[in-house]
Amino acid sequence: MADLYFTSDTHSYVYPTDYISSGKKNMGYMALSSCFRDGAVIADGGDVLQGSPLVRYEMKNTLRPFTAAEAFNRAGLSIYVPGNHDFNFGYDTLRDFLSELNADKIAANIVDERGELGLRPYVLKRCDDGMKLLFVGIVTDYVNIWESKEHLEGLKVTDCVAAARMALEEGLKTNPDFTVCIYHGGFGEEEGTVRENRGSELVDLGFDVLLTAHQHALIEPKYIGRTLVLQTGSKAMHCAHLAFSWDGIIDAEIINADASGPLKKEFQTMPDNTEKAVLSSLSLPIGNIDGRLLDESKLASAVHGSSLADFFNDVQLEFSGADVSALSLFNDPVSLGPVVTLGSLLASYPFANTLLKLEITGEMLREAAERAASYFDIEEGKVRISDRFIIPKEEHYNYDFFRGISYSFDIRKPLGKRVVRLMLGSVDLLADPDYKLTIVLNSYRATGTGGYGVYRKAKVLERYSQDVQDLLIERFEKAEVIKVPEKTDFLVII
Repeated sequence: MADLYFTSDTHSYVYPTDYISSGKKNMGYMALSSCFRDGAVIADGGDVLQGSPLVRYEMKNTLRPFTAAEAFNRAGLSIYVPGNHDFNFGYDTLRDFLSELNADKIAANIVDERGELGLRPYVLKRCDDGMKLLFVGIVTDYVNIWESKEHLEGLKVTDCVAAARMALEEGLKTNPDFTVCIYHGGFGEEEGTVRENRGSELVDLGFDVLLTAHQHALIEPKYIGRTLVLQTGSKAMHCAHLAFSWDGIIDAEIINADASGPLKKEFQTMPDNTEKAVLSSLSLPIGNIDGRLLDESKLASAVHGSSLADFFNDVQLEFSGADVSALSLFNDPVSLGPVVTLGSLLASYPFANTLLKLEITGEMLREAAERAASYFDIEEGKVRISDRFIIPKEEHYNYDFFRGISYSFDIRKPLGKRVVRLMLGSVDLLADPDYKLTIVLNSYRATGTGGYGVYRKAKVLERYSQDVQDLLIERFEKAEVIKVPEKTDFLVII
């Protein structure tokens, strides 16, 4: 029997902390890896170089080696597949990180023109009982959409399904006992020539196992056709354990991180100077608010508006000079103030997004607003969050708040007909759908993800290199006291 442990989307959550509350949390790669059996194959599906205060601190201070790479090596990581966020800082940073890993690096749909990343399309692992496992690695095609040309200089991201098919055909010549595809992507039904989540197509290729990632979802092991599929969430809170037997049976389970027990001996001498510096920096006040910026519950914020979203939108508007700003808050409600520490600010805006300014029309803005309006359903006369944003995973981050316009949703109306007021100053955008305006939003949303495909049709006026976290920090550093913004003129009619 051969054992495989799989994680993904750890975002450099190495220690058992969420960087928000005190005390140990059941998360972090060190705690999670305590369940890894010696001699097992250990694999990770990418997204390490962005998303936690730890890796942000390392990036800002150019600290090497990366703490996550050290943790992976001590845990005995065998295989690493890059995730889309691992490309966020360009070729050299990705090379530095991959060079620090003792693991095999595989990505069949990455063409490395400089040849410095050490990537292979597949790898055959001979387990301690002699069983042979073939691993093919691929990353979502959407790296081409999200990343700037500068960050992809020296790289080409090709069609992931075609690359996986070719790698599988080549790999089968090694006569493996089982085939495993590690895909930094998931399942979706997007339209267009480039799609973000192509798990269903990969299932059709005939792998024995498809390990998905990217969506931060927990997908319990299940079979689609003859292929076992699963997904392990994010922030090193869960891993998958797969046991392959010689009779062709694969047992699989999702394991929760448990920080209550002792660490493996490999981690008992793990340097923690950087982690201590991060925790110290997070506790320092950086500003004050004359009240609180609120996101107390996802439904309440969506129905009544959120002063936290208004503030974030105001910062984007002030920075870009756009007519309108759009953004989403994140899955977990977090309010801010009256004293703001670096930690509380990063908890309220946890990702280092960059911004784009687009030229759109009134009709395009209406389409985007209709997507937001689909967040609601009415059940027994009461408003609730639609299953569209909860099943198969929570996607509150796909409900967008707009600023710079006055608007109303009538959720008694059918989908696509719910935006009943859309005013830019004195301009009625519903009556003048061809009116041109500018909008600022993050690079993720500008690609059309989350159901906002209309933005793909927009003209890009400007791309900004500064990330939103830095803009927010600068905003607090410049002002003695931040005022709670006036509420957006917005109404949900139930």
